Amino acid sequence: MATPAADPRRRSLLRRAALTLLWLALLALVARHVAHAPADVLGRLSQARPWLLAAGGAVYALGFAARALRLNLLLPPASRIPFGRAWAVSGATTFLLQVLPFRGGEVASWALYRRVLGTGWARAGALFVLVKTLDSAAFLLAGLAGAAALALRGGAPVLGGVTAVAVGAGVVLLVLLPRLGEPLAAWASRRFAARPRLARGLAEVAGGLRVAREEPRAYLLAFAGALAFLAGHFAALALLFAALGLSPSLAALAVASLASVLSAAVLPSPAGTFGPMEGGFAAGLALEGVPLALGAAATGAVHLVTTLACGVVGLPLLLRRSAAAEERDGDQAFADESRREPGETTSWPRRQ
Repeated sequence: MATPAADPRRRSLLRRAALTLLWLALLALVARHVAHAPADVLGRLSQARPWLLAAGGAVYALGFAARALRLNLLLPPASRIPFGRAWAVSGATTFLLQVLPFRGGEVASWALYRRVLGTGWARAGALFVLVKTLDSAAFLLAGLAGAAALALRGGAPVLGGVTAVAVGAGVVLLVLLPRLGEPLAAWASRRFAARPRLARGLAEVAGGLRVAREEPRAYLLAFAGALAFLAGHFAALALLFAALGLSPSLAALAVASLASVLSAAVLPSPAGTFGPMEGGFAAGLALEGVPLALGAAATGAVHLVTTLACGVVGLPLLLRRSAAAEERDGDQAFADESRREPGETTSWPRRQ
């Protein structure tokens, strides 16, 4: 007879097995397209220009400086960390998200935030949520803007106009996020007081949003930092695809980037984001006429270069302690903290 504790483990194993089968099916579909592709597809990869690949990787690595700025601006002034350390954290978390299977990178990134900031799990988790929200919203807005541009260019002005309006509304909501989100998160924390772990996390999110509301200039600069990273991201992609003989437009790169992020989020993979991300990006490039096989093969090469670049940026932190060790210790340390009374949690520093 199975014990109650064994049931969640069994469900987790079944879920991972199902996701692995889906990933293998996607990989087989991409491999089939590549195998039946014209001979010039792989020929393009063999004739890649190394100096452009190196330039694209360097631009991508430098883009994490904007994320370092964004990270520090979301922290209270007294809690900010040295710029080089913030830069390494930004690269390391992206690397972990790219390579660890089944969203293990999110747990490892959370643990890395906790170690670097020297805070509890709830505070580190709240900051991780704020950072992910800002970065994901920036990708969403850029992707929608790219879709609007492609729609207008393709003779669908109504669709393009509606999408452009949605982008404008999204920007306004992001600007107002601290003012609207803080009371909502505080209310939710009180609403779930019977569940201390959840209530504590929501209270920390509310505290982080309060810091952003009290420092609107810093918050807007953090949003600008997220957009600046995207600018570097697109510049790096343009260089990397140019190295492979492709020249997709900025709008196509924005749509393909959003499609790749969404596909990787919907289909966790045993190989991190490898597989779903290539499929989503190739589908986005297909909107501009790039054959699926060529798009998948080129995106796989670009993905390897960008993953290597963010790994190099995060190397100083990744060498100190393995991501697997961070993930292993996470559950026990968080369980220890969750046994504390809610009143024991320190609040985010208020502006004096």
